[in-house]
Amino acid sequence: MRSWARFWDALAERRAGARSPWPAEPAAPIGILLPEEEQLRRRLAALGLGGIVAVRVTDNRAVMVSLSKERVLRIHRGYARASDRVLRAVVRFLSRSTPPTLRRAARHEILSFGAEAPAGGPAPRRRASDRPRPGDLVHTERLAALFREANAAHFGGALPELPIRLSGRMKSRLGQLCLEPRTGVPFEITVSRRHVERHAWGEVADTLLHEMVHLWQHVHGHPVDHGRAFRAKARELGVTPAARRAVRRDASRRGTAPRD
Repeated sequence: MRSWARFWDALAERRAGARSPWPAEPAAPIGILLPEEEQLRRRLAALGLGGIVAVRVTDNRAVMVSLSKERVLRIHRGYARASDRVLRAVVRFLSRSTPPTLRRAARHEILSFGAEAPAGGPAPRRRASDRPRPGDLVHTERLAALFREANAAHFGGALPELPIRLSGRMKSRLGQLCLEPRTGVPFEITVSRRHVERHAWGEVADTLLHEMVHLWQHVHGHPVDHGRAFRAKARELGVTPAARRAVRRDASRRGTAPRD
């Protein structure tokens, strides 16, 4: 009986294979989860994007990709899960040597991705709505009248009339032309409430005209940016292309806000 037991034990050991004192390796390599900013920085660098000082991810659905003068790239966090094809479009869009036709195609590729869609997990917390104030209606009606006057005087009435809204959240900008994230179609003009309440209406009108030049860019198929076409049109209308204005009351903390 003992010999048969040893025989079956030896047969079982041969079938199981030689045992190792080391633990078995995992079936698949364990991935290292990098922060979204680092993921995007590495992937974009590998795809040819150079000269970037830093990458900052945002949840801004109006401006999905932007590059500051300091070469800081701000990009929606959803692009961390985009394919190489989409990120190559980001590289083409940001490159100064890209022809306008290819830049528009790259922009379409970027906006078609739908980066704002959640990628599983809990839904992102929604920000509280920027509610209008009782005095906003008077200001927005005046802005709408200025829009119509400027449209007739400078653009031949060709610009589509958009809703104008005052924003209490705009602390670093005086105004913004808001675009649909997927289509790139303008849907409203937003003006800083602080700007309207604290500064002369001549400056507010200049901010509105600045945003109307961006709308003119969209109507004529130009990229909505501060590039050559924008600067030429702004100078033609007497708008300072890189206008800035202090928005803080406290002189010791005085800063400047750009017109987007």
